[in-house]
Amino acid sequence: MTRLLKMPKLLYQVAKVKLSQGNSNPIADYDKGAVSFDDYYSRNLGSSALELWEKLPVKEGQVIVDLACGTGFFTTKLAHAVGQTGQIIAVDLSAGMLEKNQEKAVNQNLNNIRFVQLDGLSFLDSLSSNCLDGLVCGWGTCYMNHTRLRQQLERVLKTGGFFGMIDNTSSSLKDVSDLFTQVLMDYPHAMIKNININLPKNNDYLIKTFGHGHLKSQNAWNGEVIIPCVNGEQIADYMLKSVASAGFIDALDPALIPQIFETFVSYANQRFYSQNPVVVRHKFCALVAIKN
Repeated sequence: MTRLLKMPKLLYQVAKVKLSQGNSNPIADYDKGAVSFDDYYSRNLGSSALELWEKLPVKEGQVIVDLACGTGFFTTKLAHAVGQTGQIIAVDLSAGMLEKNQEKAVNQNLNNIRFVQLDGLSFLDSLSSNCLDGLVCGWGTCYMNHTRLRQQLERVLKTGGFFGMIDNTSSSLKDVSDLFTQVLMDYPHAMIKNININLPKNNDYLIKTFGHGHLKSQNAWNGEVIIPCVNGEQIADYMLKSVASAGFIDALDPALIPQIFETFVSYANQRFYSQNPVVVRHKFCALVAIKN
C-alpha cells in the first residue's frame, strides 16, 4: 500500500483521538528519563540555555521561580547568584526530575531552594500579586497555555521583574517527526491519545505573545543545535534518553511501542544507507522580557 493510501487512515485515527479529549501525559516519560536527561539533553542543548542565562538580570537577594525546572540546569545557577538573602522556588510536575535537582542542591550545599511538585500554571495561581523578582522557564512553556502564562507573569512579577524562557519551536526535530509519521502510517491504530504540546513558532511569536502589555521584550532570538547521530539506533536512543519524545510515548498503545521503534530504526537506517540521513535538528527560540 502506498504512503498516499495509508495517510487517510492515520488522519482518521488522529482526529478520533482528538475528539476523545484524552491527552497523553508526559510525566511518566520525564520520571523515567530523569537519570539520563543531563547526559543527553542538557549536554547537547546546555550551551544554548547558557546564552539565555547570560542575559538574565539576576541579582543577590532576589526571589525567583524556576518553572518546569527539570533536573536543575538553571536552578543551581540561580541559587548561587541570589545568595543566602535570596530564594529560588523550583517547580516541576515530575518527581524524578525534582529528585535529581535536589541531589544537585545537596551536593552543592545550597539551602536557599524550595522545591514544589506542581504544574506551572497552578503554582502561579497560588502566588500573591507582585511577589517575584524574576521567573525562568527552560524547555517547559510548551506544556502551558501561553495566554494564561502571560497573564500570570504580569500579575506575579514585581515592576522591574524579569521573565526568561527558551523552548523548542514547532519546526524542531522535523526530520524525526516526519519519520515517526511515516511509521505510524503502518500502525495507525497505535495512536490512542492526543498529543497536546503548545510549541512556539519562533522569536517573533514570543515577542508578540509575551512582549506586550506590561511585559516588554528586551532580547529575543532563534537558534538551532544538531545532535550527531549516524544511524537509526542512535536517534531512537537519543529520543528516549533525552526525553525529547515525552508525551509521544504515552500517546501510543503500549503493546505496539516495541514495533513502532523497531520500524522507526529500520526506516531511519534506510535513509542513512541511501545517503539521505535523518537530521536530528533542535530549533529553538528564546526571550527575555521586563515588567514595566
